[in-house]
Order: sequence, then C-alpha cells, then structure tokens
Amino acid sequence: MEVSIESGFCSSTGLYCSKWGSPLLPQTPHLSLPSFLLSQISSKALDKPAFIDSKSCKSITYGELRSLTSSLAHVFHSLGIKKGDIVLVVVPNSLYYPLLVLGVMSLGAIFSTANPLHTRPELQSQIQDTNPNLIITTPEQRSKLDDRQSTRSIILVDDLMDTLLQYPRHHKTLGTEINQDDIAALMYSSGTTGKSKSVVCLHRNFIAMSCFLRHVWESEDGAFDDIYLCVLPLFHMFGLSMFVCGTLAVQSTTVVLNKYSLEDMLVSVEKYKVTRLPVVPPMVVQLVRLQDGVKGYDLGSVKEVICSGAPLGKVHMEKFSKCYPQMRLSQCYGLTETCGPITLCNGFSGMVHESIGGYFGDPNATSLAINKEGWLHTGDLCFIDKLGLVYIVDRIKELIKYKAYQVAPAELEEILLIHPDINEVAVIPYPDEAAGEIPMACVVKRGMSEVEEEDIISFVATKVAPYKKIRKVVFVDSIPRSASGKILRRHLRAKALTTQQPLQISSKL
Repeated sequence: MEVSIESGFCSSTGLYCSKWGSPLLPQTPHLSLPSFLLSQISSKALDKPAFIDSKSCKSITYGELRSLTSSLAHVFHSLGIKKGDIVLVVVPNSLYYPLLVLGVMSLGAIFSTANPLHTRPELQSQIQDTNPNLIITTPEQRSKLDDRQSTRSIILVDDLMDTLLQYPRHHKTLGTEINQDDIAALMYSSGTTGKSKSVVCLHRNFIAMSCFLRHVWESEDGAFDDIYLCVLPLFHMFGLSMFVCGTLAVQSTTVVLNKYSLEDMLVSVEKYKVTRLPVVPPMVVQLVRLQDGVKGYDLGSVKEVICSGAPLGKVHMEKFSKCYPQMRLSQCYGLTETCGPITLCNGFSGMVHESIGGYFGDPNATSLAINKEGWLHTGDLCFIDKLGLVYIVDRIKELIKYKAYQVAPAELEEILLIHPDINEVAVIPYPDEAAGEIPMACVVKRGMSEVEEEDIISFVATKVAPYKKIRKVVFVDSIPRSASGKILRRHLRAKALTTQQPLQISSKL
C-alpha cells in the first residue's frame, strides 16, 4: 500500500491515516479508566496538586486523588451502588467533580451527567431515558429532581463529601472485575439538530482518549509542569475528556473555576500562572472584543489557547492572533460519540489555521451513526487538504437546500460577522414554496446600531454566489447556544416558523 508522506492518504484503500503517529493502547482486557490513570501516577507527582479550587485555593494532590477515589467507591458501595448501576450527577464545576467521575467508574457503576441549568422537564426527560439508581446534586437543583413516585435515591454532593472525608481511607479496591468493554459513562450529545441522545462510552474509549491526549501533550516540553484552567463545564464531553482523561494522563495541574466569568478567568490565569487554556468559541470572541479590559491582567504565562465545542471562524482567529500574538491558538474537533477530541491543529509558526460509542436505548440512531464495519458517521461535512489537515465545513443536517444547491450556514455567518454593525449571527433555513428553503439571517445588532435588513442583504450579496445570498433578515436579542458554544439552530427555526409572517418572495429568487 502506497501512503502519501505529505497527507497520510492511501490511494488503494481510500483512507487517511494520521502521519503524526498514534500511541500504543493497553491490551489488558481487565482495566478501568480509574485504574489506568491512577496506576500511572509517578512518585514525584504524589504531593503535587491534581486539582485546585480557583477561589478557595483548596487542592487535591495526586496521592490524595488515588486514596479518595478508593474510599469514595466504598462509600458508594455502602449506599447500595453496584457494578452496572447508573449514577447521575447534576452539579456545577467543583474541586470534587473529577473525583466523583473516578469514584463511580472505579466501582464499575456508570457515570452520567446533566446540565445544572436544565429545567425540571428537561431533567425529568433525561431521568426517564437513563433511569439512574442514584442522583447526586445540590440544594439548588434538588427541587427539579424530586419525584414522590420514584424510589431512587437523591444525595446532596456536600453531604456525600462530608461522609467521604469522615470515612476510613481505603487503598484496596472492592475486587469488582471491570473490563475495558464495560460501559463507563452515559454522556448526552449537544442536541444541535434534534433531541439530545445518551451516548454509550466504554472504559476502552476513555482509556484511548487518555492515551491520545498524552501522546499529543507529551510531545512538547514541560507537559508535567503545565497548569490548565478548567472554565469548561465538566458535564460536557469536551471538559470531561480534557480534565479527567487528559490532564491526569500527563500529571499536570488543573485549576477549577466553579462558574465561568471573564473576570474570574483572567484573575485565575494571573494568580496561578496558567499555561494552557481550553475554551469554547464565545470565550475567544469575548477576549477579542474586550481586549482593552484584559490588558490590566498578566496573561504572559499562557502559551496555548485550545478552542473546541463549535467552529471558530477565521475572522475571529485572525483577530485573536493580532490581539494576543504570544499565545498559540489551537482548534480541536471531536464529538460526544468519540469521547472527546479526534483531531487537533495546534498551529504552525506564523500561521492561522481553520483546520481542526453508540446511543443508549436508541438502536435506530446507533445503526445510522455506526455502520457494519464500525465506522462512525459524524454528520459533519469536511474536506482534507494535501497536508492531511481536516477542515469542517458544516453539519450535513444543517445545510440549507436552496433549489438544487446546498448552502453552508457557517460560511455565511463568517461573512456576516465582518459587518461592523453585527454582534452575533446565526443563519437558518426558512421554508419557501419555490426554492424549497432560503437562507435567513438571525442578527444581534451591535450597540445602538440602526442597520436594516436591506443593508445586510446587500452586504452579503457582493461576496457570494447568487444561490448563497441571504434572502431574509430578522433581528433578535440573542443567539441560543449549547454549553459548548454551538448555535442551537433548531430553536431559532422553531421560533421563526411560529412567529414570522409568510414571506413575499420576488421572481428574482
């Protein structure tokens, strides 16, 4: 087989392989994610902080993480949790969140998460899907989770931690046999194109992700001494993969921010000398737009900003690079279904680059996503260049079908964001009898701008082919986004269909 050295493409199979190499994965069948990560802890890391609370400065060392994980497994066991049981965690970021992940998984139980901002109906829908045996939450969330007809247990996270800290330290496992092919977690997809699905994640998947992230990060000097700042929600796969699978695999230190705010993030970067900062696109945009306020903080320690969760337009990348030339901006691409990142473009010197399990209880969705040969169909439209770099164009399901043409919303959004009077924008399809669908822009004006629909339509018309033109503009107060920063176009489509008047389309379409 002839494989291109430059791109990694094999002409005889039609497959691309990474030319940057792959790590060796452990072949031991009886292995869990916690046992894999905790057995790798070196003697020099035992007294080193694994996690630090950004506000209180409390920390958990690697040595404490190992013993507390074992003790927490015993606590769960005393609560009646056993292998295969599902434990749902509905709590915001905290110092103890990664410990909950490891404690549940080390028992052979299945870890599941939910967004604490979900409404009661949203949480109840998720509970119906997974039927957890135990729910861990906060006093603020409990009222949304109570169900008098249910016999499932609910425990407050603070009470659980109090019990843990009073519990005898256990250094021995419970003897539960856990295999790499056992289910480790049920993680919910972002639900950008439909109802959020519960994705089955095996211990093997998470172990592989740990190995891949270690392979990437250890290729650079100083991985062991890196300080990461966790501003991402840990209930989301991006945050979980980065700060449980990744940073623990390289034995770095993670500073945990309980709730994101730009000021708290900047204070923490300066205070803890953060070197790597995983973020989502809206955070990058905020850093650029508020750069004058950022100048009062010392961000000199940051060598890399890692952006994922949603596409980041080239316009924002170029602006960021001009504002923060000392920071490398990396993009990574991944899915809940892949348990985290699968591609990472960590940038080449002087250049800006745009390149970047199955479903639980839903066999139909699983069969559509994973074919008989084991290939995962991501639903993303992409291309690979001659260097082997991957570029995401858009979601296939989100392409607008205008007559016989397909229009990518992301392309139009990137153009619209150049407009000085536009603060945020999302492009969605609007039904039309003659064309099938037309591109419609949902625009958030900048400040007190008086920009009008015709101004925006004309602005785009000069920059794209006729079939890509914006045909309608509506002005909105905000753009709905998921926790990872993805535009929730289905929410905008639903609102547009229920509130907009029928369109009078001209014969010039």
